[in-house]
Formats: sequence, C-alpha cells, structure tokens
Amino acid sequence: DKVFHHEYHKYYDSILQPFRNSYGGMVEIGIDDGRSLPMWTGMFKNAHVYGIDKEIKELSNVSNKDKCTTIKADQSNANDLKNIKSILMDKNIFFINDDGSHIPEHQLLSFNTLFPILIEGGIYIIEDIETSYWVKGVCYDYKTEYGYKHTKSIIEIFKDSIDIINREFVADKTQLSNKLLHHNYIESVSFGRNCIIIKKKYNADREYRFKHNI
Repeated sequence: DKVFHHEYHKYYDSILQPFRNSYGGMVEIGIDDGRSLPMWTGMFKNAHVYGIDKEIKELSNVSNKDKCTTIKADQSNANDLKNIKSILMDKNIFFINDDGSHIPEHQLLSFNTLFPILIEGGIYIIEDIETSYWVKGVCYDYKTEYGYKHTKSIIEIFKDSIDIINREFVADKTQLSNKLLHHNYIESVSFGRNCIIIKKKYNADREYRFKHNI
C-alpha cells in the first residue's frame, strides 16, 4: 500500500534517486512479512537492507535474501533501539524508513535514537503520521488518543523543527523544543501527505550577523 494507497512514490522517487547506486545500507522499521523488502532491494541494488520488527516472520517473498538482514526489536523499547544503533552504526546507513507502530511516541523515540547512524546527506522518513490525528481507536494494539494539535502529535513536534533549522535567528535558544534531538544535524524537514521527510547534514552554530535586530 506504499504505492497504491499512500502514494509515497510521489515523494520517494525524487528524494531517494541520488541513492540508487549507493553502497552501504538502508533500514526499514516495521517489515511484517517483508512485502516491501523486494522493492527496496530492487531500488538499491548495491546496498544491504536491514528490516526491523518485533516479530520476525519467514520472508517467503524475498528472492535475494542475501541482501537482507532482519533484526528482532521493538521500537517502543529504548534498549532495543540502542542495540540497533550499536549494530548499525558502522554500516553506512543512507536511508531509514519508519513504517513501524505508527505511534507518535515510538516515532519520536526511534528518530532521536537512530538518526545519528545516518550518514551525512542521508534521509529519514516517518510514514503513517495519520495516527497523530486519531482521537480514539487502536493501532497494533496501542491506543491512539491524540488529535489535531495534540502535544504528543509527531506532526506538532516536527513543526518545531522549523525553528530549530533557523535557530541562528532565535535570540533565546533555550526556547527551542527539547523534544527533538540532534539540532545540529537537521538540515531540512519536508511534510508530505502522511509522511515526514528529514535530511541530515551538519549545520554548525554560528553568530547571527544581524543579532542586534533580535
């Protein structure tokens, strides 16, 4: 449903095109039975795909399994995420795709923990941000009691990244959000329908040349 329902390909084609021939690896959080893995191995022919899920199933539909590694981990568990970080830190990860629990708190925890393993210039995508708008129901057995402008909404949290990216022009930087980590490495953030796309690149702090105006 990445293509036929969500239509993520409208964003992914141009954003991921520069990595088509990249070596190294990509990570997908939430692989279920591995239906998306053939797509990723086909798109990144020289790379290794790391699939993460809290329940690892037989990947019967993946023909080139030598290009895939599955890791059992729960993205709601901080220790599991730290373990993934230690395993993948030296794997030249250029792309991380979060298609896991779809729960805002888990999406934030995963970003804050795993964003550092991306190479500079790498892309981190959070899919299925729709649950931040849900005010009732469940998703993968987790309650979804959020809604428009909810303080735990992953959308609202990443809206604060606008100020983080432009922190040079903020006089009192203690006002910046402390929910998002890695301020110096968030180069840009794009919002698409049902997804957030973050690009990593080092942005050094510098003194604003017109600081007398703020």
